Amino acid sequence: MPATIEQYPLDGKKILKRWITAMLHWAVLEFLVFLALFFAMAFNGFLYLFIWIGAVIAIAIWQYVYETRYFAAYYYDIGKDFLAIRKGWITPREVQLPYEKMQDVYMDQDLFDRLFGLWDVHVSTATMMSGMEAHMDGVNRQTAEKLRELLLDKIKSKRGKVTGYD
Repeated sequence: MPATIEQYPLDGKKILKRWITAMLHWAVLEFLVFLALFFAMAFNGFLYLFIWIGAVIAIAIWQYVYETRYFAAYYYDIGKDFLAIRKGWITPREVQLPYEKMQDVYMDQDLFDRLFGLWDVHVSTATMMSGMEAHMDGVNRQTAEKLRELLLDKIKSKRGKVTGYD
């Protein structure tokens, strides 16, 4: 039976982590808009302030909906011959990596992963695509270690069959 996202699920904290990091990125733009509106308020009253507050709320809601749908559409499958990873719901992308082409599997965390107790499992190949797309992010440490172990076992078994070595 292949190891899938149902067997080794993403952590629900991934939604919150992605939402917070996206909102931090939006905050820079929102601050610049606020400054422009602040100076315009001197001439037009508080109408601009209410428009800005409405825009901030709309962006926060949209970002949460986006992250929730992204999480729901996220899929990976450690199959017999290859790893399949599918991400995105507006512009979905899928990568399928044969185990024979994999060179390394490693785990890492960024600052927000560390704060939320999340890990990313990366798969590297000789292609540039693997660095951009071939990772399963937002899993807990136990799941990350298990996924890494499963992938390394698949790589070893495929290389053994190809080269004749164990």
